[in-house]
Amino acid sequence: MDVQGTLRSFGEMWYQIFLWCLATSVFIHCISASVAFLALRKHSRGVFLPLLVIFIGFLYPVTGGVITSATVAVVYQTAHFTMPRYASFLWGAGQAFIGFLVSYTRVLATL
Repeated sequence: MDVQGTLRSFGEMWYQIFLWCLATSVFIHCISASVAFLALRKHSRGVFLPLLVIFIGFLYPVTGGVITSATVAVVYQTAHFTMPRYASFLWGAGQAFIGFLVSYTRVLATL
């Protein structure tokens, strides 16, 4: 990273995109888990369902998020582009948001 805050190497770009994807995904899933907990707080076994929701919030970024973050970083590196820090936020948060939209709209269930 240089003085202006741009990311130059593959490792810097990949790591920043991955961290933003992880943070955004966990944030979205924590909100979902709190809604699920409030709805199921009186259920005998359903009260533990929010733990699964939070686990899945970590699972996507560690599996698919790593691959897509690396793909974006490879494209930037191959094209010899530098990545501004805000672009890493947009790529990481965008990945988590697209994952949220796909799961919320149930697009995969219609295929």
